[in-house]
Amino acid sequence: MTVLHLAVDYTTPQRPRTTMAIEWFVDSLDTFENVVVAYKRTPRTPALPVTHVIDEQTVYHFPFFGLPFGLGLHGAMRRAAQRTVALLERDGIRPDLVHAHKLTFEGIAGWYVARHFGVPLFVSLRGEVETKVFRRKPALRAFLRRVSHDAAKLYFVSAWFRGEFHAHVSPQPAKEALLPNIVRNVTSTIVSQPAGDAFVSVLNLDTWKRKGLRWLLDAVGIALRQESELRLDIIGGGSPRNVAKVVSMIAERKLQNVVTLVGQIPNAELLRRLPTYRGLLLPSLNETFGMVYVEALFAGIPVLMTANTAIDGYLVGLDVARTAPPRDVGAIAAAILELSSCNAELRANIAAAAAQLFARFDPATAVRGYTADVRHAIARSTPYE
Repeated sequence: MTVLHLAVDYTTPQRPRTTMAIEWFVDSLDTFENVVVAYKRTPRTPALPVTHVIDEQTVYHFPFFGLPFGLGLHGAMRRAAQRTVALLERDGIRPDLVHAHKLTFEGIAGWYVARHFGVPLFVSLRGEVETKVFRRKPALRAFLRRVSHDAAKLYFVSAWFRGEFHAHVSPQPAKEALLPNIVRNVTSTIVSQPAGDAFVSVLNLDTWKRKGLRWLLDAVGIALRQESELRLDIIGGGSPRNVAKVVSMIAERKLQNVVTLVGQIPNAELLRRLPTYRGLLLPSLNETFGMVYVEALFAGIPVLMTANTAIDGYLVGLDVARTAPPRDVGAIAAAILELSSCNAELRANIAAAAAQLFARFDPATAVRGYTADVRHAIARSTPYE
């Protein structure tokens, strides 16, 4: 069986490295023949797609013309779909199922591609961009409802997005499911280690605005008034310009002796370090999923995230994290102090909840469920109306 994956956030040799979430997911699907069309918007006439074989999978680097801010989005993705169909026909590839890894970009193209081949369509829902498009492009909502209705499966990567989605699209419980991003340190047992004095924040410094770093630094300054020993390590690289900006922000708040820029480190080194921190502090303005939150929990440390973002919705019934409203410096500071004062209790809660966390985030379980869904959808496939 051939599964065609349509994804904007997919690394190819022609583009900078992006999140590994979809790549790790596709790599885990060794039951199927996977073909990836890695879309990349370009403001100019697009170059021809470039074919790669990566880890024995056919991956097309696929530029498509599109205007900024999603102007003319439907037309751009329809044209991308037409070119995608022509490319697949040229190369003799007939998918048995199409998986669009977002609704509001790839899902539009995926609907046209799936209809052309008469095959089922799966759609992943990634809350950050989906929220923006639903709110800012009301004229597109009717078509997005049709895509959602015609899809054989709707996967919420962002559990927190369900409420927003159902404000625009009627619930379809039989086809909706959670599909967390794959995280590679998920285990069935979590061993809590003694906490050090420092908290940690992990981010690409080029995204410091979206990650809420300004408000986090302000909150750290407030929290210091009650806990003078508080420290924060910031792990992650960025452009010289943005590194300099972050250094300046730290200096402006006189936090040079409190906040340390560690720089970028390999993921294996990050996983080795995480258990010694008091907790992960990352109150992003918006976060589709955020694999580092899961990595932190399975390292045995509590997390602070913004309410209704990230992995909010996956932790129901578990006292292992704290949330704060976006940009609310006082609430973020209070959450930091609570993570610190209740640290031993929270670490114990995480260790005790290992089985439940494993059940919710285990990659093997997610892949087995997805594989069964693919087989079921293909077996029941009926032509589009």
